[in-house]
Amino acid sequence: MSRNERWKAGVPFGRRADGAIRQSQLVGTFGPGALVDLVDHAVVVAGLSWWAKGEVVHEERLVSMLARQEGFGSVRLHAPPAASQDREDLNRRWIKAFQFPEWFTCQNERCWEDFGREARRDGGRPRRLLHAGDLDAGGHRCEGKGKAKPKPVQPIRFVRACRFGHLDDLDWKRLVHGTATCTKARPIYWIDEAGSSGDLTDVRVSCDCGQSLRMSVAAERPSETNKAPVGFCDGKRPWLGDVPNEGCSGEPMKLLLRSASHAYFPQVASVIHVPEQSARLRDAVGRLWDKLKGAKRVGSVTLYRDEQEDVAEGLQGFDDAEVFAEIERRRSGAPAVTKKLKDAEVEVLLDCPPELAKDDPTGLFYARSARLPAARAGSPMAKVDRVVLVHRMTEVRALAGFTRFEPKMTDVDGELDLGVGTARVDDPLTWLPAIENHGEGVFFSLKEEALVEWERGRAAARGKQFLRGFNRWKKQRPDRADARDEFARPRYVLMHSLAHLLVTAMSLECGYPASAIRERVYAGAAGSGVLLYTAAPGAGGSLGGLVQAGRDFGRFLDLALDLARLCANDPVCAGHSPDDAHDDRYLEGASCHGCLLISEPSCERMNTYLDRALVVPTVENEDAAFFDEG
Repeated sequence: MSRNERWKAGVPFGRRADGAIRQSQLVGTFGPGALVDLVDHAVVVAGLSWWAKGEVVHEERLVSMLARQEGFGSVRLHAPPAASQDREDLNRRWIKAFQFPEWFTCQNERCWEDFGREARRDGGRPRRLLHAGDLDAGGHRCEGKGKAKPKPVQPIRFVRACRFGHLDDLDWKRLVHGTATCTKARPIYWIDEAGSSGDLTDVRVSCDCGQSLRMSVAAERPSETNKAPVGFCDGKRPWLGDVPNEGCSGEPMKLLLRSASHAYFPQVASVIHVPEQSARLRDAVGRLWDKLKGAKRVGSVTLYRDEQEDVAEGLQGFDDAEVFAEIERRRSGAPAVTKKLKDAEVEVLLDCPPELAKDDPTGLFYARSARLPAARAGSPMAKVDRVVLVHRMTEVRALAGFTRFEPKMTDVDGELDLGVGTARVDDPLTWLPAIENHGEGVFFSLKEEALVEWERGRAAARGKQFLRGFNRWKKQRPDRADARDEFARPRYVLMHSLAHLLVTAMSLECGYPASAIRERVYAGAAGSGVLLYTAAPGAGGSLGGLVQAGRDFGRFLDLALDLARLCANDPVCAGHSPDDAHDDRYLEGASCHGCLLISEPSCERMNTYLDRALVVPTVENEDAAFFDEG
């Protein structure tokens, strides 16, 4: 079976799939390497070699950004396969998953006694810990072979992983005995969960030889006395099937609970499809590539236009010479010269024509500048430069890799760093899963001269506090020594905090819940602003509520600033400083769940780099606000 058809392995005619996952979830929570609980099994989602491909997704700007990363030079974007519930459909498309972990616990509460052991004086009821090879008819015969019906088993909830994403079962022998030798030729391990809460201090693993260990010890951080409580990494990547282990010499592993929220952080690259001229040309040629790839000269493009109506329609607005130049570039494999992702977007948004311009119902992007009413001096709207109503937009999201334990996000320009620390979703990499979401939004920018004056004046002292806090945060994380302070600057923190406040304010009336509204903060060299948008498969993200809220932007801005002035947790919240040595919240100022924190899917930065004090005066800091009371 070829590498591109591995997804067909183990799919006999008439078999029902073990589970179904939405396409949007596959480009996120349940991508390759993710740990998933099915009805009767626990699995790790297989790498892309074991996925069926869906339709091609065209977004040259995103592909060009990825091509700048090592190992991503020739990737293409495909949608994940669409599910089919018809078991007799010969063209059903599948995604494979591998059984993981390979250790199980017996679910019989009397397993200890049924196995022939005397009842424990402390009332404990240990259950047998079994490897997949020890199972009998898929279960455990506690009384012995050939006797009672096998008792059900469940996958163990403990595994181990390293910071580079590698994953493995726990080595129970090493965990329980350390460097000592077990006195049993074939040791049998038991797990005793004494408490009702599942706390690790109440979970004990023991061997028949008498040695035992509390799982809380396995969860300890590596230290000088115990450098690797659960062992060192062998570079295993069980989601890639038969691919050899990756080098990971000397890296200590950490205990990981399969269902923990930090078991899988997808690295998703996203781009807003904007009508940038060069991007439109690349997109048009990409969609017609099968018909244009044979062009030998500029005249060939002219001939294709004359003979094929769809080619003439798709290339409308481009001259033959520039089309042929793009064909030559694609044939040679040369990378496209593109702007950074967010730079191209903010330039288009800052240059939108008035709202009365003509709409193109078939387009992927339609945005128009709103007419702002005259603002009185000193009002918040006097510092707003532009409001853009994005009636129609398309967001393309692609899964490029993943991390464990800590997320790794894009930089201030929306670009990914897929170097050390990012686990690969396939090896070698030929394609990435991507989806197109459609929706609407509202973009606003603040006056540049007001921002510059504020940064040099009132915000300077608070900016130094954020910088000190960032340096303390980085010092605590040696693996993030290359992190840059571009988010810890007053301009970004202001824009980010204001975005969160507006999400809360607008969600009260726009018809979308706050968790459905996402932010896209621009604070790079090309310009500053915030896009609040909602995008979902189908038409679910284009109900018109955000555009309507944008037409009354001044009222929502006033409401957002009112929400920021006083928090339910003041004065504690307002008194927090990012450089507070007695607190580990070094990336946050005056922010908490009572004021600025929103649902994490809505936020670009996992609810960090937030501060009300840079937006409005607070009860503890009146000097750093951009929107002052004067």
